[in-house]
Amino acid sequence: MFLKPYRPKSSAALKGSDSKKFRQRVEAAFPHVSVDQLVQAKAAVTQVKILTHGGVQSMVYCVDKLPLFFELDGGNLVPTLYSLWSVPDILPYFTTHEGVLPKLTNGADLMLPGVVPLGVGLSMYGHYKKGQLMAVNLTNNKSAVGLGQLTRSSDELYMCGGHGVAIKMLHLFGDKLWSHEPSLVQQIPLVKTKALSGEDFPALGSETERKKAAHPAAPAPVTFASVAQNEELESDTAALSLDDQATSKSDEEVEDEDSPELILKNAFLSALKNNGKKLPLPLLTSNFYRLYVVTEAPDQIDLKKTRYKKLSNFLAEMVDQGFIVVREESKGVDKIISVDLEHPEVVNFITDVKANEANGSASETPLFHSELKEMYIVTDVTAAFFTKLNFKRGEGIPAGQIKKIVREYVSKHGLLHPLTKLVRPDETLIELYGNREASLSEMCSLITSKMEHSYQMCSGKDTSGKPLIQMSLATRSGNKKVTLVSNIEAYGIILAEFIKLCKQGAAASTSVVKLPHQKHEQLQIQGNQVRFVHTLLTETYKVPPKCILGLELAKDGKKNKRK
Repeated sequence: MFLKPYRPKSSAALKGSDSKKFRQRVEAAFPHVSVDQLVQAKAAVTQVKILTHGGVQSMVYCVDKLPLFFELDGGNLVPTLYSLWSVPDILPYFTTHEGVLPKLTNGADLMLPGVVPLGVGLSMYGHYKKGQLMAVNLTNNKSAVGLGQLTRSSDELYMCGGHGVAIKMLHLFGDKLWSHEPSLVQQIPLVKTKALSGEDFPALGSETERKKAAHPAAPAPVTFASVAQNEELESDTAALSLDDQATSKSDEEVEDEDSPELILKNAFLSALKNNGKKLPLPLLTSNFYRLYVVTEAPDQIDLKKTRYKKLSNFLAEMVDQGFIVVREESKGVDKIISVDLEHPEVVNFITDVKANEANGSASETPLFHSELKEMYIVTDVTAAFFTKLNFKRGEGIPAGQIKKIVREYVSKHGLLHPLTKLVRPDETLIELYGNREASLSEMCSLITSKMEHSYQMCSGKDTSGKPLIQMSLATRSGNKKVTLVSNIEAYGIILAEFIKLCKQGAAASTSVVKLPHQKHEQLQIQGNQVRFVHTLLTETYKVPPKCILGLELAKDGKKNKRK
């Protein structure tokens, strides 16, 4: 559902009464979990309307900027991975094998052959109904890596004979909802339990798991039907509050979508969020509206169609709410003398909503490639070995680097026998896997068997172990200079999007040149564009300047003038 980029349509911070109603919704949907564990009473809750890549409208609820819930068709609340990581018992789980996660992140649903049975016989897949929300974890980690809905009931899954789709995946580790707020993204927490750390898979040898599967105890699995039954069994006051909430929610949705007041308010908040620090205060209110507010609105604003009728009435309300301070210079001439950028609504307002609306095609093209990397975690047993190589306990190491690290350690300590080509263990290796000689491959297998296997979502912003970006100048026919840029793809940068930005920003022809005997391609940009490329890489793509070579070739306007 969120594997491809979605488009934010609007964003609004919930006020005190609306935030209280949202807490009531969470409590009604998940009665077996304390609502304070998920949404604290004074937390800042933001409601974001989105349009998925498939054209489905949904709602995402962020608590302190972190997405904790989203809505399905019908308004049912669904927890995100961040909710499951903070309160694991909010949903029941299906367990799958480690190698299945990369297939899920590529868009596949969870198939029955990949599900580890919960028991035997009819209890093999528990006792759940069709459409039940289920979380998915791995055999070596109890933390959720995704969630979805059961395509069939547990009895029907048993009758399928181990074939077919088990869970239709809705939300996965590494998708766009997981990275909704880039500054707050989290990797999968490593949670080892006795059941998951055994030799066999947890549910096959665990008597407690069999009992849970045969007789599911509280908290009972939460289904959409059971939620409806629980709501009917609530007291009259709770039912009335939920009815009022549903009615007000539907009215608010209609009002929010078409209300000119909300469009004006969002444009005002976006103007403060994007341009608040750049405003040349004191500023005429008419200029502020014309230059900053109007340009942030997704549609044309007609003040006469709002309840304010005049700009002065709208700004007076914003003054009352504490966003700005307006001073009357003379009759009919008002100026904004200060703005409050620390206002809660300004802080929690999500920017770039208008840009995503206006540039839908651009918002669907990410700047970086995301890659699911296989990792091994340094455990207590292997800490003595890896600390000598500047790795900390609990740090993740890519699977492809393990052999390189082991080879460096063996070479540094002279442990390789010149005749047998086997590694003679030192004291550290003897404590790790015993006093035995082994080849490099066997040594790597022995070491990784003592480590925790995991996955990590990496993007182009990870610069560790990558070649430097090289910029150079060359001369083509007619003594025309061109800028050559190498090793961009190593940073996960999507070339097509980078070329587009170069053509727009530098107004120069840009092409891709394939070099012989090299994997990566080279960019060729017409003219001396070294400074532009350096600025684009450091400001837009956040590549550290130390990773870029060739800035000294840029044009220096001052030197040219002196000449």
